[in-house]
Amino acid sequence: MKRGRLVLGLTTLLCFHAAPTFADDVAELLESIVVDNFASPDQRTWTESGIQLKDDRQWKVTGSKFVTADFPKLAYVDSYPDALRSNYPQSALVNADGTSKVPTVKSLGVYAKFDRKGYNYFELYPVNKDGASAPYSLPGITKMIDLWVWGSNYRTTLEIHVRDYRGIPYVHDAGSLNFQGWKNLRIAVPAAIPQTQTYLPTYKGLELTKIVVRTEPTERVDGIYVYFTQLKTLTDMHQNPFDGKTMLNPDFINKYFPATPDKAGK
Repeated sequence: MKRGRLVLGLTTLLCFHAAPTFADDVAELLESIVVDNFASPDQRTWTESGIQLKDDRQWKVTGSKFVTADFPKLAYVDSYPDALRSNYPQSALVNADGTSKVPTVKSLGVYAKFDRKGYNYFELYPVNKDGASAPYSLPGITKMIDLWVWGSNYRTTLEIHVRDYRGIPYVHDAGSLNFQGWKNLRIAVPAAIPQTQTYLPTYKGLELTKIVVRTEPTERVDGIYVYFTQLKTLTDMHQNPFDGKTMLNPDFINKYFPATPDKAGK
């Protein structure tokens, strides 16, 4: 009987001892990050952990085999959902000099035409100033991808394409665009997609490579309008603390190893 109590007591102590380690492993710091608000055709601006960052990027669009000549067309327009306007009351967000604090939000529009019905599609993808493919690096561990889309009731579907740090691509089905006007679409990222590694830096994240819109084979294709705005992610930015964490900073590495091509802090 006494031996049984001793075993139970030791088991309880072990459980309490292990609890902090387990809690640390599963801790989360969820942050909503605007990956692109489409404010500029040549640059994206976003805020990560309270720091405003900028990156030279452009969106390009291409169509599938039967796309009509000179299509699809791409444009930045001064229009976005009323729900986003209500998030930024002008009266409450004014700088001392009278200028507005409201972040500039535009929408990226695509006008597509195809010469025949079928399995048509167009692809939106980011490029750098030289025109080379330049996927968006998504920080932390991405839990969800969030995008506002304007549909015009055509039977079309939306896909979000991402790639993990090993170069393996994944396609996320965002569903049908057969609706009228603006709608907020959210795509959960499966936990099975690897976004961390054992070695430092632990967080490797994902890359958003392209956005694809496909037409159903029986849908008319003589002119389709689709608009996108406020591309966001719900991201876990928690990182377990350790001594020497600042040595992962790219500035630190470049200071001592300027010829190192790998950005360890990415």
